[in-house]
Amino acid sequence: MSDWGATQRLPAEVVLAKGGVLVGELHLLTRTAYPLDSESPLELLNRVEPFFPLTLAEGGVVFVSKDQVSMLSCWDQKPLWDEERVSVAKLVAMEVELADGTRYHGRSTFELPPSKSRALDYINGSGRFFVLWTDDLTRYLNKSLVRLIRPLD
Repeated sequence: MSDWGATQRLPAEVVLAKGGVLVGELHLLTRTAYPLDSESPLELLNRVEPFFPLTLAEGGVVFVSKDQVSMLSCWDQKPLWDEERVSVAKLVAMEVELADGTRYHGRSTFELPPSKSRALDYINGSGRFFVLWTDDLTRYLNKSLVRLIRPLD
């Protein structure tokens, strides 16, 4: 068995901050407690370790510096599926402009206490990455490489 035997692989595209794109598979850790699934790409990116492994489409593994990731994209990811959680979550449409001028439109779904439930509270929350999704693509954006965000709601 390889070193990656206890992980769930997920196809992803990584856009690097200074240019370049890596295509391959993320290695998401499996959980031993509820919920019994693998971690999400957001959890992977927001863990304290500075690097994550990516198996490249052309073969081989690279360790990618999270600080150098501008955006990570995954296809067919579902935002929130737990009905109880969805009922208290907030949905906000946003336009995000990165430092290089690239713009992305999408929605973010988040759960915050009623006293801190604004889009600004979500963006200023813990973790270096946040989620922006469309119907078929989920983007995980590095907060430190965002120039500005426009809430569209």
